[in-house]
Parts: sequence; C-alpha cells; structure tokens
Amino acid sequence: MRFIITVCLLCCFALLVVCHVGCRKDGAGAAGMQFSTDTLTFDTVFTSLGSTTRYFKVYNRSSRALRIEEIRLMRLVGNQFRINVDGVQGDVFTNVEIPPRDSLYVFVEVTVNPTSAATPFVIIDDVSFVTDGQQRTVHLQAFGQNAHFHYGEEIKSGTAVWSNDLPHVIVAKDTIPGVYVRCGAALHIQPGCKIFFAGNSALFIEGTLHAVANTWSDSIVFQGARLEPYYNDKPGQWFGIVFLRNSACAPQGLFDHCVIDESKYGIYAGGSVEFTNIQQFQGASLRPQVTVRNTIVKNTQFNALQGFNALIDAENTILYAAGDNLVKLWLGGEYTFRNCTFFNTGSRYVNHQKEVLLLNNAVVDNNQTAYPQPLKTTFENCVIYGSLQNEILFANINGVNTSDFDNNFSHCLLKTRSDTLALYSNKSQQLLFNTDPRFKSPEKGNFTPSDSIGYVSPLIDASPSGLPFDIYGTPRPRRNQYDIGAVELP
Repeated sequence: MRFIITVCLLCCFALLVVCHVGCRKDGAGAAGMQFSTDTLTFDTVFTSLGSTTRYFKVYNRSSRALRIEEIRLMRLVGNQFRINVDGVQGDVFTNVEIPPRDSLYVFVEVTVNPTSAATPFVIIDDVSFVTDGQQRTVHLQAFGQNAHFHYGEEIKSGTAVWSNDLPHVIVAKDTIPGVYVRCGAALHIQPGCKIFFAGNSALFIEGTLHAVANTWSDSIVFQGARLEPYYNDKPGQWFGIVFLRNSACAPQGLFDHCVIDESKYGIYAGGSVEFTNIQQFQGASLRPQVTVRNTIVKNTQFNALQGFNALIDAENTILYAAGDNLVKLWLGGEYTFRNCTFFNTGSRYVNHQKEVLLLNNAVVDNNQTAYPQPLKTTFENCVIYGSLQNEILFANINGVNTSDFDNNFSHCLLKTRSDTLALYSNKSQQLLFNTDPRFKSPEKGNFTPSDSIGYVSPLIDASPSGLPFDIYGTPRPRRNQYDIGAVELP
C-alpha cells in the first residue's frame, strides 16, 4: 500500500513540474528584460520650457515573448515628466508584450516647474516595470534652471536693465517673435548676463542696445535655449540680433566682450518692418550705428555680420563658421574693421560655399532696377581667410575704381587675387595674399598665431601699428611690431 501511495505522490510531483515548465514556455521571465540605461538624464532645462524628447529602450533578450504586466510613471514630482510607450502616451500601461529578441521604446519629456532657486537644481522620477511580480526601475533626472522669461516683450520707453542674477530666456509670442526695443527706448544688459533664445525668436532694436562687459570672466552670451549636447554649436536655433531702420530714429548698438552663437544671423544692421520699398533704405541719416568690440560671433546659419546701408565699427572681433557670406555689406554704408579675424572653412553643420566677405554698393529689385548707395570700408590689421580660392567678392554696380565704392586695406592677410583687389580698392598697403595664417587651433576656436617651429604664423609682427590690447586683453605690441588679427601672440 505504501508503495502505491509513494508512486502516486511521485507522479503528482512530476505532473506539477511538467505543468510549471509548460507554463514557463509561454513567456520569458524578468531575467530576459534589459534596459539601455538605468538612468535617463536631461541636461539643464529652463523652467516652464519643455525639453527635447529623449528615450530609453527595453530589450527582450529571450527567445520567448516577454510580457510586462505593468509599466508605470511613478509621478514622484507631479506631472513634470511625461512618457510615451511605443507611440502611446500615458502614465500606466498593462500587459505590454515584447516579441522574442525584440525591443520597445519609452520616450520621455520633461517640463520643470519654477522654484525660488537661483542655481540649477535636480528633479527625479522613476519608471517602474513589473514582470512575474518582480519590479525593476529606470530612473529619470533633469537639471532645472530658473530664469527671467521674456514672451513677445516690448520695451516702449525708458531704459530696461537686465540683471545677471538669473539667465534670460527670450520666447516668440503672437506678433512679436522675441523682444522689441522701440524707438526712444533702451535695453542695458549687465555684465555676466546669459541670454537664451527659444525657437525662432530674436532681439529687435529700433532704439538702443547696450551689451557691455569689462572682461571675459563676466562676458555676455547670446545663444540658443537648447542646452543638450546635440545642440552645441548648431546654427539656426534663433534668428539673431536685428537693428531695424525706421523713420523716427537711428538704432544704436554697442557690444563689448560678447559671444553670439548658434543663430541664423549674428548681428544684422539695417532691416526694417516699417519700410516697404528700397528707396526708403537709401540715405545716411537713419543708418543703424553699431559698435562691436572684443566680441566673438560664430556658428551662424547665414551671416555672422550683415550691414544693409549701415554704419558699423568693429575692433578685436572674431567671426567664424557661417553658411553664407561670413560678412555681408551691401546697399552701401560705412564700415571700419581694426584687428579683426574673419575665418570660414565651414563646420560639421554648415558648408562653406560663399566668400567670407561681400562688398556691394547696390541692391537690385525684382524688376532688375538697381539702387546704388556709396560704400566706404576700411580694414586695418585684419585677417580675411577661408577654404575657397577667393574669399572677397566685390560687387560695384558702376564698374571699378569709382568714388561710391571706396575700399581701403592696410596690413591685412587676404585670400583673394592681388590684381582683383587693385581694381576695387582705392588704398592698399603692406598686404599678404593667399597665405595660410597658421592659427594654433581654428577648429576649436583658437585663433592665436602659431609660433611652433616649422609652423610660424605670418601674422606675427606683421604691422607697425595696432590697438593697444587684443581681444583677450593681451598688451600689444609684444615687441616693436604688432600681430595681424584679433589675437596677439602672448
């Protein structure tokens, strides 16, 4: 009898084992589930502005289907994080199946709520996955930054002062795509301010802009509002700083120790939302007047500097990496450049296909009618160089050597033909043509002349005069002669 009972118990146990194994064949266990990361991190996100979308992947490494009983956003910080599982948005997802050797995407966005903190702060949340009763977690974290927000803001009168206690974020809204400084009003930006532009926003100046810092340690920065690494140095993230010609006053701007980065147009002087025909842009009385000192303009989709019958004075300024003419001066105007470096070979985002410098004393409308204006330019101790065969385009509507096309070059290094320059300039002396300036590391934004053995820059000691300091405050001259360009060899 005992033998029969023992046999029956063994059979029952075997049956249970078989049943258990049979059930396990229908799906993979928790051990088959893996994640592409255990923590998904967002770089600094400005409060109230949504982030870009990031994602992580959930892998089924098993040869059997994986059934996830529940995917849940834990809401540890309210509704600041949002998830989307394979195209479906929500907080809780049940009975999600991943086929054998396959995966699914979990997309994540975050909008950080404002706080009273002046410095960046961290918010966290979790995404929970339950399989076979076991819970596993992917952590979410974002660094939030409070800011002063300017939504389609107008400065109509008086002087507005932007402090440096928090970053400033400019957002396009309704009929004003950014911040508009009206005629008679002024905007003063304190040293150390960081100005971030969302979307296609811009800074429009009919009145006065004063963006002056004393050193690079408290420089003023204008750049795109996306701070994720993917957006670093990516042109076209915002429109630019635009000085608008109008019928009531001439806009004015002063930049000192500024960085302008990632825009479509860096500084654009001479456009208008008021004027409707070319004749209104002619004449000198209402020209925008812009002074640029010790400033860097880089990574622009179109022009780093554009003057449309404007008055621009620049010194110790570096302009580089643009998708169009790096410097575009047209419909005449008056322009002076001292110890400036213009350099363009493109970047990972833009191809260098147009000349570094365009000099044009006219504009032609759709009816092929030309509207000329006198152009006067002065270039002293400047570098104009790039990867094209010719980097200066002269466009004189009236031919060559005319009084309304007055270009002057002295102690410059130029990438152009000397005979072409002679046709279109009234004064040229002590020029270097088509010679590599031999900067130390231009691909990294270092435009210091090289003094390495066998690779010495021709810019060193190439001028008998110059500005007393370079863009970084290095005294000039190092010896009796001055270096050409914005940077003096220390």
